[in-house]
Amino acid sequence: RLSLSRQTRQTDTILVKKQTHPPTHPHLCREIFAISALTLTGGIIYGYYHFQDEVPYTKRKRLLLTSPQHELTMGHNQYKQLTQFHKKDILPSHHRASVTVHRVGSRLASSTKTFMKQYHSSSSADADFYNKPFTYTIIQSDQVNAFVLPGNHIFVYTGLFQYIQNEDELAAVLGHEMAHVLARHGGERLSGNVHMTLFGRLLWWIDPSLLLYSIFVPAVKVLRELPHSREHEVEADHIGLVLASEACFDPRAAKRVFG
Repeated sequence: RLSLSRQTRQTDTILVKKQTHPPTHPHLCREIFAISALTLTGGIIYGYYHFQDEVPYTKRKRLLLTSPQHELTMGHNQYKQLTQFHKKDILPSHHRASVTVHRVGSRLASSTKTFMKQYHSSSSADADFYNKPFTYTIIQSDQVNAFVLPGNHIFVYTGLFQYIQNEDELAAVLGHEMAHVLARHGGERLSGNVHMTLFGRLLWWIDPSLLLYSIFVPAVKVLRELPHSREHEVEADHIGLVLASEACFDPRAAKRVFG
């Protein structure tokens, strides 16, 4: 009898424990999923309009998640790293190549102010971004290249002068690089990377096997990054022509440089 009584109490205890678990309600799960989906959709719509930006002159609409201050900080850090890395190869300011680049660049820099007044209504938030003076770093190298960093830091490799015949053609190159800054292409590329990272994590959450992710990565390269990069270059060409013309350089020289 004592054994039977113990078994009965144990059975009753198990039944009580089982009854303490809350019952599952499928409709509640569906409601939670629906609320989450609506919240996510609302956030996406809000973000799309809140972070929408317009490129000066071309009026192209794009999403821009980065702030001007963040881009300035990023460009300044890269500038310090590159100048330190190329420290032994940077030409002095009195070198003929440096003097020429500074002279042409100064005229173009003046035209950027006119350009921004005409094609962009700068707010107090990004005024500091566009009003930064341009710096010109000339690097002794056979490499044929020129590029710009956020914060108006322009780098020119001396290998470029093998193909530049006059100041009009140099103005085409420098105007093109300045246009990348005015259009904030660096911030746009960074914003695109954020979009793709978030979407990639979403795919990883949906498919832990990473099959969808393995398809997603090369597809982004072909369908988005390459065409987007080309779009930036064409846009910089157009804005660069406006800058060169405003600075009284011959814009037809761009055709000889870029083909």
